[in-house]
Amino acid sequence: MKVIKKVLLILSSVISIFSINGFSQTEKHTGPLTIQVTGFEDNSGQAILLLYRPEDDVPKKPFTRINAEIVNKESVFQVKDLPYGDYAAIIVHDQNKNGIIDHKWGMPAEPLGYTNNWRLSLFSGMPSFEKLKFHYSASSNMILIRIKG
Repeated sequence: MKVIKKVLLILSSVISIFSINGFSQTEKHTGPLTIQVTGFEDNSGQAILLLYRPEDDVPKKPFTRINAEIVNKESVFQVKDLPYGDYAAIIVHDQNKNGIIDHKWGMPAEPLGYTNNWRLSLFSGMPSFEKLKFHYSASSNMILIRIKG
């Protein structure tokens, strides 16, 4: 009888350890996000992805910035091991490869693209996280953005 009690005690301890350490959970909380960008006027310069989390200052302080080539007037960005959640993105067609958004008369002089098909205009106000927000998950892991000049 003492042996059976010891075996049951050991089994319950092992099950508790596995549960506490999360071995019973198989859900993954990160994955690759793919952002496909179309609508470039030409293949000059480079494309820049500015990616924001809710706590980041849109458009000034992205948490990540990735450069990519433009091929056949398109570009593709792959962000690996990104935690699932809400994000916002701005794409810059950096035509002169100087790494910044050039401005003319206070407005961007280079074509930009935004998540949610948002457009910058005289009446739209500045882009914000709420205006550009999209939800990224295992089942929603590809975003299409069209550059608008």
